Amino acid sequence: MADRVDFEKGGGLVPAIVQDASNGKVLMQAYMNREALILTLTTGKTHFWSRTRRRLWLKGEESGHYSLVQNLILDCDSDSILIQVQQVGPCCHTGRDSCFHNPIIEMGEAGPDASILYRIYEIILERIRTGDNKSYVKNLVNEGEDAILKKIGEESTEVILAAKGRLGTIVSEVTDLIFHIIILLASKKIDLKELFEEFDSRHREKTSIN
Repeated sequence: MADRVDFEKGGGLVPAIVQDASNGKVLMQAYMNREALILTLTTGKTHFWSRTRRRLWLKGEESGHYSLVQNLILDCDSDSILIQVQQVGPCCHTGRDSCFHNPIIEMGEAGPDASILYRIYEIILERIRTGDNKSYVKNLVNEGEDAILKKIGEESTEVILAAKGRLGTIVSEVTDLIFHIIILLASKKIDLKELFEEFDSRHREKTSIN
């Protein structure tokens, strides 16, 4: 891949945008020379060239907050790289998830989006691994698959009743159902990414032009 990158245009450097592979959030931007790119490709951890310190550096070399490479994508001019990563810990040295947290124009805080599902999934995984006897998730998983499936059945019934106007609200009941479905997936170590890939595959199949 290194031979496909146009380093000459930028005087030996290309900008590298780091993106969370799980939710698409932009985490940081830095610069790479050829050696940094080769190290990134061979180690699976992002390496960059520091323009101020004039040296190569490994993301996380001091903090341990490594960016584990999942994919690298060149732009149309081959002079910029998008790096999709699994981020270990916060990306920014300030302790924030992303280095991009200083808005130039205040547009108001963005509302929640589908990435909340990933955060819930990660919390559920953590509860399964380390939760105590006060954890609802931990106790439900310990009861076994049948207990989880029973809850999914109950929540499905409540969604139907809500749709018929006999119980709560549809949004509330669907939220409960999705929560328990995520518990099932986490208990079977099925990543949400597989779910989204299946949706994407079906969408492409239905919308493809033969």
